[in-house]
Formats: sequence, structure tokens, C-alpha cells
Amino acid sequence: MHDFVKRVTIGGLLHDIGKVLHRGTNVDGRAHSISGQEWVNKFTDDQNILDCIRYHHHQEIARAGLKRDSLAYIVYLADNISSGVDRREIEGEGAKGFDRSRPQESIYNLLNNAKGKAAHKVAAIREKINYPQEIEAYNPASDYNNLIFGLSEGLRGIDFQDELVNSLLEVAEAYWSYIPSSTYLGEVSDISLFDHSKITAALAAGIVLYLASQKKDDYHLELFENRHSFYEEKAFCLFSCDISGIQQFIYTISSKGALKGLRSRSFYLELLLENLADEILSACSLYRTNLLYTGGGHAYILLPNTAEAKTKAEEAIENINRKLMEVYDVRLFVAYGLQECSANELMNKTEDQEGYSNIFRSVAAQVSERKLRRYSAAQLRQLNSRKIDQAGRECRVCGVSSSLVERKEGTICQTCAAFTDISRMLIKPDSVFVVANQEINGPSLLLFSNLGEELFFYALEVNEVKKLLKNSPDKVVRIYSKNTYRTGFSLATKLWLGDYAVTNPEGDLKTFAELAEGSSGIRRIGVLRADVDNMGAAFVNGFIRENAAENKYRYLTLSRTATLSRSLSIFFKYYLNDLLENGEYSLLAPEGKRNVVVVYAGGDDLFIVGAWNEVLCAAIDIRRAFARYTGNTLTMSAGFAIFEPGYPITRMAAETADLEAKAKDNKYLGGVKNSISLLGLEMNQEELKALHTYDWDTFENQVLEEKYVVLDSIFSHTGDYGNSFLYNILDLLRQAEVDTSEIVEKSKELNIPLSLPLKLEPTINIARLAYLLARREPGQGAAAELKQNYRDFAQKVYRWALNPEERRQLTTAIIIFTYYNREEKEVSRNERYTRSISEGWL
Repeated sequence: MHDFVKRVTIGGLLHDIGKVLHRGTNVDGRAHSISGQEWVNKFTDDQNILDCIRYHHHQEIARAGLKRDSLAYIVYLADNISSGVDRREIEGEGAKGFDRSRPQESIYNLLNNAKGKAAHKVAAIREKINYPQEIEAYNPASDYNNLIFGLSEGLRGIDFQDELVNSLLEVAEAYWSYIPSSTYLGEVSDISLFDHSKITAALAAGIVLYLASQKKDDYHLELFENRHSFYEEKAFCLFSCDISGIQQFIYTISSKGALKGLRSRSFYLELLLENLADEILSACSLYRTNLLYTGGGHAYILLPNTAEAKTKAEEAIENINRKLMEVYDVRLFVAYGLQECSANELMNKTEDQEGYSNIFRSVAAQVSERKLRRYSAAQLRQLNSRKIDQAGRECRVCGVSSSLVERKEGTICQTCAAFTDISRMLIKPDSVFVVANQEINGPSLLLFSNLGEELFFYALEVNEVKKLLKNSPDKVVRIYSKNTYRTGFSLATKLWLGDYAVTNPEGDLKTFAELAEGSSGIRRIGVLRADVDNMGAAFVNGFIRENAAENKYRYLTLSRTATLSRSLSIFFKYYLNDLLENGEYSLLAPEGKRNVVVVYAGGDDLFIVGAWNEVLCAAIDIRRAFARYTGNTLTMSAGFAIFEPGYPITRMAAETADLEAKAKDNKYLGGVKNSISLLGLEMNQEELKALHTYDWDTFENQVLEEKYVVLDSIFSHTGDYGNSFLYNILDLLRQAEVDTSEIVEKSKELNIPLSLPLKLEPTINIARLAYLLARREPGQGAAAELKQNYRDFAQKVYRWALNPEERRQLTTAIIIFTYYNREEKEVSRNERYTRSISEGWL
């Protein structure tokens, strides 16, 4: 049965490869299924695989005269399900109604009731984002030829007789992610050929295992003659799992070198989830084609609805939770859910129009329920009987009091010691990650098999891995590479990882102190936490077309959900690296390589630390790119705070999370969320408030590009004004009394028109501000340009001060400006303006 699964998986992945050939310049006029079969025959002579490619259309398979147990029937039906509808009677590139030059449309065109028209140009995945754009005249033939060449080179490195299905999957992802599955003019073309082929392979593998469990091997009968009945059968099972305790596990550390620990722990959780998914897939005789999504501690897997598969998945979670409890106590736990489903439910073609959404709602409810009752009575007794260090010692990094060792850096637990030892190899761009079933040389981290056995994770150089595979292949369970295709390695899987990190001259990850030293103005680090808004709702309901004239659920399908999740994952896990390598926003930091470190970047969120001004510029770059990438159909909210390098990392994480929450609560003219909350909480009218919270456009265009730029035009281009002048203005902006008559009088003096009657909230003592501004006006001997610039500056500051919202923006701009243009000796005066709950976030 394993060979059957392998063949239908490969056949499902390659069934539409002829479409790529037909869209290049060498078109032979035949059906793409014929061309595809002949082309793949160059790399394999496996007739089962070739038949899956040749006969995946209704008309062709009906007259092919295949054996009734031919695997082609499985791929045929899986292709129909993946497409969401039965194939048309006549198909073929070049037929009426098809346009080979049609590009792949953006998956975001229809998201959240959008009506976008953007599309991607045909290209392989590269470091630079292939942004969607409105494309008019475009001949992609030469681009397709380039893909065909790259695809050929990739397939030559794959032995179809070996266990290299995952390598084939990676080649397909590299070259098919930006070409459409269908160029039929009557269909939306927002599903890539890769996503369609991957889902087809996943469904095919599920079908063959499901029918085997039913002891049915007449595929012609079950999947061709009676295919409509099969659509109703609960042949599939959606499996979901979620790691609990991520925040506490990553951020509950406090020691010198904390950043290394953060990175190592974050990376470890990524590998823990990926290895967990691979262990479940392996136990169920499946490949990573059936892994629909991993990221942010969550995973979705499409399983066959068999007692064996469900039991093995459940046992794998139970065994791994048992090992997590032994090693990490209650800090980490995996909750899961399983939901049986039919092909019609996956296609959303049932009488219950919420049928597809209900699949995901059900597994989410099960996951939540299991989080509430993690442990049995026996497990709780076991946890309460744990031995602690009799001498009262505890780990200086994470605070646990078990499995302690003495090292030169002090008392440390074995887990934290391993994170420290392996950290340097993790940041190397060419490191390869090996999961072994026994210990080999070098530092390692613990992973676990589906049977609860200990596995050992190593970060090694390429040559070391080659040597290991040559001399001791039996020790290797699997191999992961980051952001690089390594099709030459057996057992290898490429992972997208947001791993951008600046290093010091010794090649080590920079410390918080070193990052702060590289900042401009005040020597502090910045922390950014950001998260996509309403992501859960987008996955479940994002493609429902409200007020649609036809079926509003027509676009709610498995392929579209999978495409969306992968698109977001690749943005945060891969494209993010280039955004930080080639920073663009330059108001507060130079363009180019950012002085920052990615602690975590998951499926829809991120955590970045670095020089405070570089992190803030990076936040703007990321938000701009995300808005362009998604066509503004999705938004993100962020918290940004500035800290001393020695401030406890736990507090940094918590306080920045508070700001992120404030950003998500923000309501502004025209929307909600889609905001950034920065600088910390302040005492205002005897209440702690996030006064520096703005929607992104307001922050960028009005706080920075307007008010900050005005401040810069005066204070950065003349030595006549120092920060003390700004501090005095800031003092006045904080005051809350106003005399309307004074406003009218002083407005006349400064020639600022006002509309009467005035309806103003309590604001500043305007007379004092006017006096301060007039007092610092350049003398008679000053240059005319300076006089005019100052006059413009004074009028703008005065006018902004009269409006509560403009005044708030000006306050934020002044604080950022003084941070960027001051020495350490000036810190004490301004820090009282932006205190956090803990009285010490700066």
C-alpha cells in the first residue's frame, strides 16, 4: 500500500505538468495530458505515474480501457475535487475559451469582499516579492520557458524510485507558485498550479488509503461509475493541532545573552511543530503534500478517514505530550481536533452552505476543549511528585529547579544549556538541520517520535551532513534545510524560516547591548510585535461573497484556503528576510541592511528586536509591503516599545504585547485595528492610556512625514535650537487649560484664521506657547530663509496645538525626534513623559 500512496502522490503532483509546457513557445497542439506524460517519461518509466498524468480528464479516461484498479482513476477524481467542480467535457490548452497568456490572479482579489484585478507575473520563487499588479499586455511564453528549464534541472536531481517525494514537492513549489492552474476565461484564476497539484496529491493519497481500509480496489466502479456517490462519503478527515505555552516558553528567560535564548527557543518550537507534523504523516503513510499548513504553533493535515490514521494521529499527540511533560513540565502542550468530512463538504457543495466552514469550526472547538483539560489525574499526580533541587538552586535563565548543571556561566538547566550551545549554528545561512534517532557529535535539542521515542536535533554544515548520510544513514530520520532547496539530499525538506539576524564581528548573534549601541540618538533597543488582523475569520469566512447575486459560498474551497495560508506563510517566513536585508524607509535610519534580529516570524505574526530606530523603520517597510502584497484586503496591527538593553525580556514581551492589543482595539475615522501603538502607556487624567496609537497611514503621513519633517527642518539644519526648546514645547502640549479669548487674540497676531464659534476640548495655555515661539524667533541679522522657515514652523506648531488630534500627533513626533537627536545625558528629562506600567520601559 505504501507504493500505491507514493505513486498517486507523485501522479497527483505531476498530473498537470503539461500545462507548463503548453504555455511556453514550443506548443505542439496536443492535449497537455499527452505532452505532460511524454515529458515526465524522460525521468521515470513507472507506468502507474504516467497513466495518472495521461488520463486525468473524463473523456480520456472513459475511453482509455484501463484496468479497473488503475491508479489513474484516483488522480482523476482527486483532480475533480481539488478543482471544486467536475472537469468540463472538452479540455485542452488552446481550445476556445482559454488564454495561455493569462497570468495567475492574486488570491487576495476576492478576499473579504474585495473585487481586485491584480495578478502575478510568471516567475519562480525568489527572495524578492513577486507583487501582484494590474497586468494588461503580457506575453509570458519566455518566462514559462525559463521555468521549464529550471524544472528540468530540478527533476534530474530526483530519483523517482527513492523516497524523494518531498523533494519533488519543493521543486514544484519553486516553479509553479506563480502560474495559474486554469487559464479558462470563464473561471477565476487565483489558484496556482502548485496549490492545485498539491491538494490533488493530498486527496489522492487519502482516497487510496480510505478505499484500502474498505477493502475496495475496483477504482473504476468506486471513483468513475459511482463517483457522485463517493463525493458524499466521509472519506477524509481534517486534523488540526496547536502548541500551547509558546509565549511563556519563549519569553520567560532572564540572563546575559538572552537574545540567543529567544532565537533558539523560537526556532526550536518551529522544528517541534514541523517534526510533529512529519511524524504524524509518516505514521499514516503520507507525505508533506497532505500537510495543508504549519505556522504560529498551528498545523492542519488532511488524513484519510480510517480508524488506523485517526488512531495513529491521536496516539502520536498523546505520546509526544507525555514526553513534553517529562522534559518541560507543563510549559508545552499539544491540543488537537479531528473532523470527518466528505469531498462535497471540502468543495462546499452540500445543502448546508456552512458545511465547509463548519469543518474548521469543529476542529477549532475540539482544540479549545482539550486545552481546558490537558492532563489526566495520573499525570497530575506525576507532575506533583517531581523532585526539585534540594539545595534550592534554579536555572539562571528560565528559573526551573530540575536537571541542573554547573557551567562557567553559572547554574543552568540542561535544556537552556542546549539552546545556548546550538544557537550559533542556527543563525548560519547554510546550516542543515538533522533529526537523528541516536546521539552524534555536537550539541543537540530533543524532539520526539510518534511513538514517544527521543530524537535528536542537530544543526550541521553541509559537508557534515553528506558524511553522515554516507557513513551512518541509518541514524538519520529526516533533514530540514531553511529557505534553500536541497533536492540532492534524501529525506530532505525545505522550510521557510524568517531568520534574518545581524551578527557581530565574531559571527555571533548581537546582544541587546550591541544592538542598542548601533542605534541613532538614544542608545536603546526597539521591540516590535505585529499580527495580522482578523486572520481566523479570514480563513473561515474570508471568501464568502456577501450580497452576491449568485451563490455567496462559491469561492469557499479547500484549494483557496490552502493558497491563502501558504501565501501568508511565505510572506512572514521568507519574504520578510529580504525586506530587512534591503530596508527602504529612511527617515530614521539609512536604507539597506537593518540592524535587527527576527526572534519569531510565523504564519501571520512576528517579533523583531534591534536598534530602536531601525526597528521602527522596518515596521513601516513591512506594513507597506504587506498592504501591497494583499491588495489592502488584510491589515496588521503592531506594538512598538523602546527599552534599555538590560530590561527583563519577559517585561519587554509583555509590555509590547499590551501595546499590540491597544493597536487592535484602536478605532479611527474609516476603520478599526490596522494600527500601531508605540512608546508605552502614559498616565493621563489618572488613567494609564496608550496615547500614541494611530492607524498606519496617520502615523506615517501625519506624525512622521508631516510633523516630524517640520521639526527636522528647523532643529536638524541649524545649531540655534536645542532639544531644551522642544522639551518646553512638549511641557505646554501636556497642559490642559485654554482661554478662548486668548486663542482668538493670539491667532490674529500670528495671522492664523480661525472659524467661530470655537468648539475646543481643553488644550494648552496658548499664551505661553505663543510667547515661547515668539521668543525664539531668529534675530534681525538672521538669513531671510531661516526667518521664513521659522515663521512657517511657528504657525504650524501653533495651529496643531489648537486641535486635540493634531496636538497628540505633534507630541508623538517631538518624542521620536528627541530620541533620535539626543545624547545619553539628556535622557532623564524626557523619560518622565513616557512611563510604562512598570516605570522603566525606556
